[in-house]
Amino acid sequence: MKQKTHARQKREAEERRRKEAFAPVPASAPSPKEKTALPKPAFRPETYPDLSPEEAAREFLDYLDRYGTTAAKDDAPRQTRKKSTPSGAVPRLNLEEGMPTVEEAVSRMRLGFQEMRAGRVKAVKLIHGYGSTGRGGKICIGVRQELAAMKKRKLIRDWIPGEDFGPTDAASRKLVEENSSVSRDPDYGRINHGITVVVL
Repeated sequence: MKQKTHARQKREAEERRRKEAFAPVPASAPSPKEKTALPKPAFRPETYPDLSPEEAAREFLDYLDRYGTTAAKDDAPRQTRKKSTPSGAVPRLNLEEGMPTVEEAVSRMRLGFQEMRAGRVKAVKLIHGYGSTGRGGKICIGVRQELAAMKKRKLIRDWIPGEDFGPTDAASRKLVEENSSVSRDPDYGRINHGITVVVL
């Protein structure tokens, strides 16, 4: 009798192990529904009257991270942008993303300047690249030609080529005197031909 009981228990245990081994994997929890996109509110710097220019600039960067830039088409899918701007860095405006034409890059730059001014940003770093040939890309040349014209018409205060942006350049030193955190920008003194710093 004991042998039969032991054999039955052994069979039951074996059957349980077999069921557990071939049990279906439980379905993963359903992914949360995507939040409905909210309409993009206007950035109003007057709502931050007690912030310093640096703090206002950070608020504006957070605003761009949440809502993107008006330069992008409303019906185009917007990629999530990581907050990769280190503390003390000059706010960036990427003109080469999406491989635009020179005209599109210049238009994106003008729109970016409008938003930066609305956010009380004093300086912005343009990312335009330097071309695959190493002799300066079309976007770099076109953007800098437009910046020279804008400075002549007094639409911007100044612009500093990335290869000059550093402690040996007078315009860069003046910018650091106005805002000491600029010297902590990762491109400061790096001789980066793919960027241009604009003083608004």
